[in-house]
Amino acid sequence: MPTVATSHAIPHESASTRERLRALIRAIESRAPRPASAPAFLAPHVTRRGPLPLEVALPGARLRKTASGTCVVREVRRPLAAPAGREAFGEAFDLSDLPRVVGSPLVRLAPDAELADAAIEDLLFLDIETTGLGGAGAMAFLVATGRVEDGVSGRAFVLRQYIAPSPPAEASLLEALIEDAGIRGGDPVLVTYNGRMFDAPMLDGRATMHRQRGGFEALRQLDLLLPARVAYRGLLPSCRLVELEYALLGMTRPPSEASGAEAPGWYFRFLRTGDARMLIPIVEHNERDVVALAALTGRFAALAAGQVEAHGLHALAAGRLLAARGEREAARGHFEHAITTMTLDTPDALGAPGTRGGSRVEVLVRLAALHKASGRRDLAAPLWHELAERPGAPAQRAYHELAIYYERHARDLVAALDIVDRALAHVARLARLDADQAARWRDALLQRRSRVHSRLARSSSPH
Repeated sequence: MPTVATSHAIPHESASTRERLRALIRAIESRAPRPASAPAFLAPHVTRRGPLPLEVALPGARLRKTASGTCVVREVRRPLAAPAGREAFGEAFDLSDLPRVVGSPLVRLAPDAELADAAIEDLLFLDIETTGLGGAGAMAFLVATGRVEDGVSGRAFVLRQYIAPSPPAEASLLEALIEDAGIRGGDPVLVTYNGRMFDAPMLDGRATMHRQRGGFEALRQLDLLLPARVAYRGLLPSCRLVELEYALLGMTRPPSEASGAEAPGWYFRFLRTGDARMLIPIVEHNERDVVALAALTGRFAALAAGQVEAHGLHALAAGRLLAARGEREAARGHFEHAITTMTLDTPDALGAPGTRGGSRVEVLVRLAALHKASGRRDLAAPLWHELAERPGAPAQRAYHELAIYYERHARDLVAALDIVDRALAHVARLARLDADQAARWRDALLQRRSRVHSRLARSSSPH
């Protein structure tokens, strides 16, 4: 009967769903490597066997009771003199040179985020770790924030990590996070890396699941991934946070560090064993992400604002960013410096890999276009000459611009004729790749050569 069949189908379907979920959790847990025998984070004197509680395994951790339950909050004050790659964290964050209001440099990174009046204390750096499960199972079990705060011992970067010791504790985690972040009655600037697409929507969605009001997506937000892509796409192996922090700061991660992909596996292992040591790898990874994000934001903003001298690839990156913001003069200065500091085999001053010929070609093209737009074709001409001779460059376009320059602006018809002849020789080489395009270029060049010949003949004939 229909009723009986339905009553038997539901338990069977639920059992099947539970088994699929268990299999998925086992697969995720297997991505995390076996625990190290002596986790770097663990106090050296801790030799206790068996599961360790959070307050022992994670120095600085304490229980936090909220109306929604109990979570764990770990707080660490990081001195601004602490290292961040090649220099102190405070220097990377450029606190010594930036006034209290840092909005002007930040506007270049996020022009639509209303950051003109942002103060250092307004910046709330955030990174989250989730279980990686789909749908309602994708909970946030670890959230880290960082901000610059004054204290008894002076200014420091205060890191707070919110941990859900069990899935139901996510509600308490979110409540504590929202309270400390100052979303209610405050106006923090949320600084993330891919947070606009993931972190903020995730936190708001989970808050809604627990009948809380999040509000992270409504905050002013600086998602550093967006300007990073504008500035560095194609210049670095990728635009991942670890690539950018190494290129700009010289920060490196220990080889044994857990990756973001391994974080869910460590968390499920912790839930299964009750041993807080399983959280150590992801807590370390999460902390480094937030510290790197803060240091990188300061250095990136200072780079865009011209407060630190950029060389090589970084000068190109700063020029790209400023050109995208419509600041042509500032961009031109960076491109000019990039040309003088770029080499084919020497690493630049900030530690990125040696520049490639393609990067120099891009600088030449961009700088020549800026000179042309400002009416200084005479400054663009040497750049077009180099492009015409450089392999892989848009040589035909460079020849075209040079022919126009010598014929119409420099009024050097002999030079214009020489450029046209060289361009025709170049077209002959291109014909093997695109015969139709080469034919169109050849026709245009022959017309130009005929016109230049005629003008030369008229200029040399006696009146």
